[in-house]
Amino acid sequence: MLACLLAGLTIACTSETRHSANREVEEFTTWVDENSTRAETATEEEWNEMEAEYNRKATEIEKRSSDWDDQTKAEWEKVQAQWQETAGRVGARFRATEGEPEFDTEQENLEQ
Repeated sequence: MLACLLAGLTIACTSETRHSANREVEEFTTWVDENSTRAETATEEEWNEMEAEYNRKATEIEKRSSDWDDQTKAEWEKVQAQWQETAGRVGARFRATEGEPEFDTEQENLEQ
């Protein structure tokens, strides 16, 4: 009887641990969705803060990856790809603005 009780508790704990780990990935996915949209207009400083937070969160969540089910593993891969796409777009936006000449209104006023 004691063995059955221990087995039941172990299964319940494992199930709760898996559910908790899956929920963390779901919450992280929401965070990535929101910040991917926000990143489109973020300043470089804001982007650096988002990137640091992403790395921190991802590292913490990934520590519990052994508790993930197959669906959560697939969601994790998807959210990482989404963030990498966002990082690529943001990087391209920053590179494009670095190449643009500064508009010098003072110089233009002097020429008129």
